[in-house]
Amino acid sequence: MLYRLGALLALGLLAAPAHAQLITDPARATAARDTLLHQAALLRERAVQTSAFFTTNVRGDNRRRVVVQGKSAFKSAPPAPTSVRQAQWAPDNIAWRHITRYRRNGRVQERFRITMDGKTLLKEHRLNGAVQWLYIPVAYSSAIGLAVHHRGFYLLTGYVLLDKEQYALPKPMQ
Repeated sequence: MLYRLGALLALGLLAAPAHAQLITDPARATAARDTLLHQAALLRERAVQTSAFFTTNVRGDNRRRVVVQGKSAFKSAPPAPTSVRQAQWAPDNIAWRHITRYRRNGRVQERFRITMDGKTLLKEHRLNGAVQWLYIPVAYSSAIGLAVHHRGFYLLTGYVLLDKEQYALPKPMQ
């Protein structure tokens, strides 16, 4: 638990103004988590659907590590040129990579990453289909045709950071 919080501090995600505090309202925390998960699902779906091609490393039946990666041929609308330099516009270069590892103990680990022009748009880690952590580092408006206005981080342990607001999800009763 502490190493995960240490990782958050190292990423600079928990660095917030002194007046910010942890929001423990269950409804708001759950809504923040759902917003982040929904945006990740939209990003993932859009990147895979707009792929011009994809490649995989699967050649046999006994692959424990499967890598599928693709590049998107999607073009977003060019920005309005404010100078001669910006008048030459190149399309977005969106790449995604999905790594699936099948462990001997039956666990299935998945990692999904989307990048655009070298910048990370989404990082997601799953274990047996459940999201372990999710990271959307930048808020963008028209990266791949989606209006996504939030950035944040989600940990399965119950912490959500959404647009500089920190939330603690309620612990499930046992």
